[in-house]
Amino acid sequence: MQSVAYSPQFCSLTEWSQRHIHDIFEASTDEQALAAIAATFTPDVNATINGTPITREHIKQLVLSLRKGSKRGLKVHWQTAVEHPEDPFTNREGSFSGSYIIRGIYKILPGHSTPVEFERRKTVQVRIEAQSPELSIDSRQIVHLAFVASDVRVGRQATL
Repeated sequence: MQSVAYSPQFCSLTEWSQRHIHDIFEASTDEQALAAIAATFTPDVNATINGTPITREHIKQLVLSLRKGSKRGLKVHWQTAVEHPEDPFTNREGSFSGSYIIRGIYKILPGHSTPVEFERRKTVQVRIEAQSPELSIDSRQIVHLAFVASDVRVGRQATL
């Protein structure tokens, strides 16, 4: 009798990415957000924001800073998503690109006594890789991240 290696199919890279971004930004507590970051990014992730290199620690600081300025919690709204799994039968590794808006950000601007609402517009490109050779374990994490982000004041957005 011939044995056949079993390799389960995990959810798509798009589903995985959207779930992990949701878990980071829409977490109920800072501790949950930090745990989601640890589950999403490798400790030595190769990352940039607007072309500037950052570490996973910087990612944590950026997320906590956004969360601190939120009155009612952050909400992620996906605009686009494109994926390219290396093996579409397993979805263990591949590339993902997408754009989303984070709403619920408030900042105090010079000359204002109350916080002003902003939304962060982000475009991300990531490389996702399995961290374990065990095929039955979903060990996917982001090993490379490049994102461009810009904060736009709500109510002052230019129309195209």
